[in-house]
Amino acid sequence: MSRFTANADYEDKDETPLYLRAGDEVSVGPADRAWPGWVWAVNKDGRKGYIPEILLEPLGEGRFALMEDFDPTVLTLKRGDELESLRQIHGWHWCKARDGKEGWVAGYLLRPVD
Repeated sequence: MSRFTANADYEDKDETPLYLRAGDEVSVGPADRAWPGWVWAVNKDGRKGYIPEILLEPLGEGRFALMEDFDPTVLTLKRGDELESLRQIHGWHWCKARDGKEGWVAGYLLRPVD
């Protein structure tokens, strides 16, 4: 686990994030050009969002199943917030803030703490 400080304020604007459970099926669209390793996914209800490609198991015919739960929560940050990175996937960190909240943070928003 690594410790970081937020180097900027950040607030996510996605009001309908795509929560998925292990075993959920999705179809996959294009990869994110800015974040290789993340792909556009659509679930059976038509909800959409980017997810890490490494969490997907191919089922055939363009369908994939999630191998583990995926929580799309993105942390709201204030410059100077202290965070602990619990997991990193293709440039994004699943972090825990001092107040106990957890969520994704883009790596460019983080400065390592010595």
